[in-house]
Amino acid sequence: MKKKISLILAFLMVATMLAGCKKTDEGTEGLPEVETTTAMSELTQMTVAETEATTVPEVTTAEETSAPETETEAETTTVSESETEAETTTTAASETTAPTESTTTKAATEWNETEISETLYVVSNCYSRKKAIVGSESVKQYKAGTEINIVAATDTGYYKLADGTFIHSDYVSDQKPASTTAATTKKPAETTKPTEEKPSSSNSKPISSSYKVSYEDRYPYQQLSSSEKKLYAAIVEAAENFEAEVIVPDGLKRDDVDKVYTILFNNEPQLFWLDTSIPVPLGGVLRMNYAIDSDTAQDVQKEIDATVSDVMSVVAGYSSTISRYKAIYDWVIVNNTFSLQGDYQTCGVYDSLTGGGELQCQGYAKTFQYLCDVAGLESMVVCGNNTEGSTHAWNVVYCDNGYYIIDTTWGDPYSEDYERDYVRYLFFLANDEMIENTHLNPGNPMRKSGNHIYLYDAPACTKTACYYFNAYDKVYDSEDDAFEAMKAEIKAAVKAHKNVAHIKVTSYDLWETMRDNSYWKKYQDYARSLDDDVDSVSKVTQYTEDVLVVQFNIIYK
Repeated sequence: MKKKISLILAFLMVATMLAGCKKTDEGTEGLPEVETTTAMSELTQMTVAETEATTVPEVTTAEETSAPETETEAETTTVSESETEAETTTTAASETTAPTESTTTKAATEWNETEISETLYVVSNCYSRKKAIVGSESVKQYKAGTEINIVAATDTGYYKLADGTFIHSDYVSDQKPASTTAATTKKPAETTKPTEEKPSSSNSKPISSSYKVSYEDRYPYQQLSSSEKKLYAAIVEAAENFEAEVIVPDGLKRDDVDKVYTILFNNEPQLFWLDTSIPVPLGGVLRMNYAIDSDTAQDVQKEIDATVSDVMSVVAGYSSTISRYKAIYDWVIVNNTFSLQGDYQTCGVYDSLTGGGELQCQGYAKTFQYLCDVAGLESMVVCGNNTEGSTHAWNVVYCDNGYYIIDTTWGDPYSEDYERDYVRYLFFLANDEMIENTHLNPGNPMRKSGNHIYLYDAPACTKTACYYFNAYDKVYDSEDDAFEAMKAEIKAAVKAHKNVAHIKVTSYDLWETMRDNSYWKKYQDYARSLDDDVDSVSKVTQYTEDVLVVQFNIIYK
């Protein structure tokens, strides 16, 4: 029956081509040449943060239990330039720059369907789509082995499900797959089947045995074309074995290579030995660049495994998804600090998980992802720009009822005035609306020359139930309640010798009222009365306005 359906698909697709439908490509024209060495540096530090680094209260969310709406929002990761940000009390609201339209959104808006009725099986983890078009908005994730009811076949290579959504024929079969192992139990080596002996400086790979996430299960990988997936798989396999060359599939251009390498560099944090420079394709061959050799990588991996084991022992103490994400978020921020230097150590997990503790935004995001991967939590690295136009990286995660945004870089202050274990939560499980004026061009970051490179569209983040201030009951709608709540936050912060106190309010007017100078003086006097070591209290404006968070920083003598 699958062969019969496939013939229907093939017939419909040929008929469409004969009718004159034009093929769409990835829209890479007009993008600038990438320098051989892409510096991935950036300086993005927000101010202050809340504590709770070691005590993570359990939280269970009871709101919005419906399936996630995974409308594709731009997101991803690429090379970053130096990005600087102030940390005090003024913020300039930047207008969001609309991402350049990728050609995947220019695909045909109509297709022909042939009615069929068949039960098939999903053979590889994938997402259903709103339309029978490559790059259409994702709707629901299907795991390998899931039984699905097909009601039609389209001339674009998709099957139509009973609920009106579509899954590409590459992901289904009339035979149920023999193994439906979860994503977190599949080893990359099992999906990349080498056909010949691979040269390596050691007999064993440096990848940890506890790191068992397959690239095939990653959302960013699933957004690539078939040729791009082949290149992605080839680079992963080459990197695992420290091979010198990778053959570029026919039809891929320089910008396609840049795109694939950038997505891979950010979303495969276990390959920490990859160099930050994008390999240049010459004669259809990539010359791979490695920052360290295999033997060194194995030694580093042992240090990483020891650190990860300690972190996981903490994460294992929590059962709710929010609390598990928060335990990882707190650890990354408390144990690392921002670095002006961009290299393979600060732009990955090398420094963060071996005690170096100096990171750029990519390093923060990739460290967070590595730990989420080991903990079995879904995460992806997103790259765009900050309000200053410099490249910035953050994460999109799945938590309870949908996708959310987590920015560990902006949860960690960059100032000598604050303690190292300073954490704040403005962008912990936030949504797209909250970041639209601060995290620009997600998935379509701007290069040095002012042009953009399209990477991939992340799932839409539209929910609010898991947002830190909602989940931890720190939202107030009256002036009196907000005032008393802020005093309680200040008292708790001073008692723990922490630097940040923040709450969320429900209106802009209340946000302004709570930051009035009369309130600020009351808070400062109150903090000083609690501890003679308190020097001053300052209000924070930068990036707090869009999320309606009232934040005060406590500075100690």
